[in-house]
Amino acid sequence: MTIACLHNFLRRIPDWAAICTPPGTFDYEENGRVIEGSWRATSNENITSLFPIRKIARKPPLKVKEIREELAAYSLGGGRIEWQNDCA
Repeated sequence: MTIACLHNFLRRIPDWAAICTPPGTFDYEENGRVIEGSWRATSNENITSLFPIRKIARKPPLKVKEIREELAAYSLGGGRIEWQNDCA
C-alpha cells in the first residue's frame, strides 16, 4: 500500500512524472485498440536498477531534501491513511 501511495504522489508532480514515466511508458487505448507501452519491451536481462549501488558518502542535493520534506508533509497530511500509525 505504501508504494502505491508514493507512486500516486509522485505522478502528481509533472516534472517527476516525466522523468519516472515518460509518455509511452504505459499501455493506453486509442480508437478501441490497446497500444502497448514501452515497459513491455524491457527484458529481465536489461534491468539494472535492482543491482547493488556503490556505497559512498554524499550530501543530498537541496532538491532531494525538498522532495523528502514534501513527501513527509503529504504522508502526515492529505495523503495520510487512517491505519498508517497502527503498523508503526
